[in-house]
Amino acid sequence: MRRIYRALGLMLAGFSTTTSVFAADFYQGKTLNMMINYPAGGPADFEGRIIARHLAKHIPGNPTIVVRNMGGAAGAVGANWLGQVAAPDGLTFGHLTGIASKAASGDPAVKIDLTALEFISTGVGTSVAYARTDIEPGLKAPADILKAKNFWTGGLTADSGKDLQLRMQLDLLGASYRYVTGYAGTAEARLAFQRSEIQVYSESMPTYRALIEPGFVVTGQAIPLWFDSNAETDPNKRNPDTEGIAARAYPFFYREVHGKAPSGRLWDALQVVGEMSSTYLRLVAMPPGSPKESIEALKKAFVALADDPEFKAEATTAMKFVPKYLVDAKVEREFKEKLHMDPTLRKFIQDFIEKGKQIAGK
Repeated sequence: MRRIYRALGLMLAGFSTTTSVFAADFYQGKTLNMMINYPAGGPADFEGRIIARHLAKHIPGNPTIVVRNMGGAAGAVGANWLGQVAAPDGLTFGHLTGIASKAASGDPAVKIDLTALEFISTGVGTSVAYARTDIEPGLKAPADILKAKNFWTGGLTADSGKDLQLRMQLDLLGASYRYVTGYAGTAEARLAFQRSEIQVYSESMPTYRALIEPGFVVTGQAIPLWFDSNAETDPNKRNPDTEGIAARAYPFFYREVHGKAPSGRLWDALQVVGEMSSTYLRLVAMPPGSPKESIEALKKAFVALADDPEFKAEATTAMKFVPKYLVDAKVEREFKEKLHMDPTLRKFIQDFIEKGKQIAGK
């Protein structure tokens, strides 16, 4: 990963000095608006605000970055605003979470073509599924979830990547559960978990490390079940972000409880949804037609952020990990290609979404 960032740094350093001169003149004394497509209090907001506090110093002209939350429709409202309404003036960018999986599945709530946005960076993420230990007959180890009957799992919307992943994972395992969705954001779902209105949920690393681990796991109220990570391909090698979590990557957990690797159409769908929800968990982008110099200035800022000791120190203190953001032409190209998945697989996912809506009564 470090080699990638170093190479990107050299590449971006080769841009003409016009970009730096433009940015310094353009951003001096200006306000740069950062739109987060989820409400305050959730992992997207938590991570985004830490980034906002450190990004400006890497942009020539040092603009003031102001965060604006625009939640709704599991992230689609903010994404649509960025693509349809926001002015392409170089003064606005979006920190979008969970929108790639919605767009890839053909969700009608996404009214824009994500490939038309001006790609800046993608944030790689890992989510952890966790459960209350007081689920009957009591959970002492992750595999005990298969002994539990009719527990509740919750989500945001039936078509969100969070809901899809968790339902697909539970269905593949053959778990007996009930499903409710429609929480306004992760903060509300977390409160429902605390009240035991739902007993299983998943969160990305910022809030899992900062809130769930110390608030529920350490106190014995919850245990991690598994985590999602495309970087986890070797059972003997852990993704550094997951160190200390007493659980395994989902494919290895599945193999542990069923004695074989997951397979079938549902597994194929989960892999696609999983990649869209991990490799492209966060999407940093500007409105279509934004000035090229502004786009390049923000790309350079995200490259520099990766080596910013103050950013890494705050992220480590607040979230117990440092988020990774990739600025890479290959990643951008693959992102755009993978939004156009196999039509039969998209239909399978759409049918799965409809089934979820029926189960949840939505």
